[in-house]
Amino acid sequence: MNLVIDIGNTRVKYGVFDNYTLVKTGIAEKADISFFRMIFQKFKIKAIIFSSVAHVNKSALAFAEKYCCVHYLNHLTPLPLKNKYRTPQTLGTDRLANAAGAAWLFKGRNCLVIDAGTCIKYDFVSEKGHYMGGAISPGVAMRYQALHHFTKRLPLVKPDISVPLTGNTTDSSINSGVIHGAKAEVKQIIAQYKSQYKRLKTVVTGGDASLFVNIAKSYIFAAPDLTLTGLNHILNYNKSVTDKKVNA
Repeated sequence: MNLVIDIGNTRVKYGVFDNYTLVKTGIAEKADISFFRMIFQKFKIKAIIFSSVAHVNKSALAFAEKYCCVHYLNHLTPLPLKNKYRTPQTLGTDRLANAAGAAWLFKGRNCLVIDAGTCIKYDFVSEKGHYMGGAISPGVAMRYQALHHFTKRLPLVKPDISVPLTGNTTDSSINSGVIHGAKAEVKQIIAQYKSQYKRLKTVVTGGDASLFVNIAKSYIFAAPDLTLTGLNHILNYNKSVTDKKVNA
C-alpha cells in the first residue's frame, strides 16, 4: 500500500492507497512519529510520498524510512507528465500533484485545475499531458484579512456565502466584495480558458471548493482528493521506474 501526505499551510492531509484505490483519507495536526506509528499499525505501507509547502519533521522522516521507501516530491522527482514550467524549482509541489491528478483522471483532455485554499491556484494541463503553468491569486480568507489589515477602519468580518450582491452595511459590503468578487474571478478565468482550449475539463479542489462548484455544475468536476490522487500517481510512476531499472 502507498501512503501519500500533503502538508499544506494550515493542515496535513493524508491518504492510503491500494494501487490506485483510495482506502483511507484523513486530516492530522502534524506528520510526526506518533502519526506514522498509527498508520503503520493499521496498514502495510510499502512506499510513502510527501508534498510539503512547510517544514517536514526530519526525525519523523527518518523514522518512516526505517519501515519503507520514502519519496520527497520536488522539481527533480520523475513525473508521469511533462513539466513545461520555466522555473520548476519554484513550483509548489501541491500544484504539481494537482496537475498529475488531473492528467490521471482525465487522460487526453485539456484540464484546468482550480485549487481554492489559502490561495486560489489555477493550473493547466494540456491534452498531450503537458503541465503548462497557471496563476495564483489571494484566497477567500486572505481577502478578508487583507481588507482588515491594510485599512484603518474596515473590520474583519465573519464570512457569509449567502450575502446579496448589493451590501447595505459595511459587513455585508465586505462580504459581497469578497464572495462575489472571488466567484466572478473564477468564472471569468474559466471562460477565458474555455475560449482558448477545446474539450476543457475544469476540476475544482481545496477547502473553499464548494464556493465555486455551483458556478456551473454542468462543466465543473469537484475532486476533493485531487492532490492525494496526483501524489499517488507520481508515487506509482516512480515505483515503476525503479522496477524497470532493477529488471534492466
